[in-house]
Amino acid sequence: MKNKPTEPTWLDLRKKISVKEAAEITGISIDTFERHYGHLIRKVSTQRRVVELGDVLEIGSKKGDAA
Repeated sequence: MKNKPTEPTWLDLRKKISVKEAAEITGISIDTFERHYGHLIRKVSTQRRVVELGDVLEIGSKKGDAA
């Protein structure tokens, strides 16, 4: 029996992930992510910078639509 992937819940979309993970998901380098999507990065502590997963998935869907 195959498990179907489910749509992420609103709570999943609000999850905070590292900039490194966000860059990996979008398939670009950390530097490129920071340069083009710096407005999505939030500094939650002195050393921790995060991005919401929902924002990262939107980038991926826009990238796919353009191709």
